[in-house]
Amino acid sequence: MLPTRIIRDWLEARLGVSLALAGERTSPVVSRPASAPGDDAGLTAVRLNGRSLIVARGEWVEPIVRVVAGLHPDLLFTPFGSFELSRVTIPDGVSVWGPNWYLFGDPESWPAPADNRVVALTADELSEVDFELFWHCVGPGSLAAFGVYSRFGTNKGETLAALATVKDRGRPFMEIGVDVAPDAQASGLGSAVVSATGKWILEQGRLPLATVAPFNVPSTRTLRRVGLEYGFTEMSGVPGPFRVPPQPIGRPLPDVDVYDYYPAWAMNRDIRPRPETQGSAPAGD
Repeated sequence: MLPTRIIRDWLEARLGVSLALAGERTSPVVSRPASAPGDDAGLTAVRLNGRSLIVARGEWVEPIVRVVAGLHPDLLFTPFGSFELSRVTIPDGVSVWGPNWYLFGDPESWPAPADNRVVALTADELSEVDFELFWHCVGPGSLAAFGVYSRFGTNKGETLAALATVKDRGRPFMEIGVDVAPDAQASGLGSAVVSATGKWILEQGRLPLATVAPFNVPSTRTLRRVGLEYGFTEMSGVPGPFRVPPQPIGRPLPDVDVYDYYPAWAMNRDIRPRPETQGSAPAGD
């Protein structure tokens, strides 16, 4: 397992504050220093080793303090928490997405076997990828990309079935983004491209990470299968309208039927369809 110290040092560099400020049964709120790099839209809440901290824009600190007063972190780091924090941020065009899980790998955890179906994509090949389909992957700016071409679904020839790309998240980490074409899922191709991508990251002297949302059961299984291990939970600000995650996807066993617990009339009718112009997925989606 990757030492917590490495994750803490990286997180503190992102946030610009010490995680010694985090609380155990509370979620202290602090203002992000102007010098901090910040890779969100003004808010990051983290829960690491049972302790929580919220780092936010200065003007949001006091309103968020009132929101989280008396709110146990176990309630905050849920969809309920994203609704409550967004009450502060939405007037400024920012919503809160999460919770997301951050998973990390190292040379000891990464599997050695390679899958000969996986190929490295050239810049030209990456530029031809449909990123509306492979929407969790980085576009042509990816540091590296690995894919599997195969015949699946109604395709007559070999088509890109799975793709994993690499984004620099600051030393020592590079992030893996992965997608499998809908008709090629449950084929092991996700594990194959993630495994190859993580191996490439380790060869660069860096460490792999990936993010996943709790509703995404298949992706969580894939990431754990290839050697990524849980590090911490995060909520983050994202620009744009308030968005909610889907129902859990996947099955507990391949032959198990999955049913809605609630009747159709009890579904949230306030949820509107995803706009075509929404853009790339938030982290962990």
